[in-house]
Amino acid sequence: MREKAMGKRLPAKETLRSNIRDYIQRQIAEGVYKPGDRIVETRLAKELDVSQAPVREAMLELATMGLLEERPYSGTYVRNLSVAEIEDIFDIRAFIEEYAAKRAAKRVTDEQLAEMEEILQQMEQDKEQDMSVFVHLDMEFHGLVMDAAGSPALKRAWKVLRMAEWTYICALITEFSLDELIAQHRNIFGYLKAHEESSAGAYMFLHIKGFGNELAKHFETQKGQS
Repeated sequence: MREKAMGKRLPAKETLRSNIRDYIQRQIAEGVYKPGDRIVETRLAKELDVSQAPVREAMLELATMGLLEERPYSGTYVRNLSVAEIEDIFDIRAFIEEYAAKRAAKRVTDEQLAEMEEILQQMEQDKEQDMSVFVHLDMEFHGLVMDAAGSPALKRAWKVLRMAEWTYICALITEFSLDELIAQHRNIFGYLKAHEESSAGAYMFLHIKGFGNELAKHFETQKGQS
């Protein structure tokens, strides 16, 4: 079962791109890259000792997310996100995942619950490892909730908007401990398993919105320090 749950393991090329994406997000979270800073593709590739192709791909993904912006004939910059923009991004994610959790609570199968349980166990076993381990398990868990909702259109919207990719930077800046974050996922799982549609949706909404509020506060603090 774990093989199936982790079957979505990324090929080497995608793993490299994902690692670079995580690295850029960490630099932003730690204030190394500040809003308005230019990220030079060639310089970053040299710093990480990789080719430019995966760096370019990672930067394009972050631009699609809205964390970076490409300026014609100028380069790629860290976006100067406003509180309103961050709130808008997380409001949309919260509404989508609230709806997904409600549907999932009604439709989730025993097999899907077993996969979620395995991911939660892996989170608990690996919580002393690098944050990226937890983040990618978190993304798997939320992906399974989307699958359990039984709406391909909803899953496509969630993937196109690259909502799960915000998880890494949120996990870096949150005041919650890993134990608390895992407990939140346990609560979501509990409501899904009990088929409590309203509670699953409401808890998921608050779970996502909480991260949005923290991220908005973090970016405002960074601007004040610039």
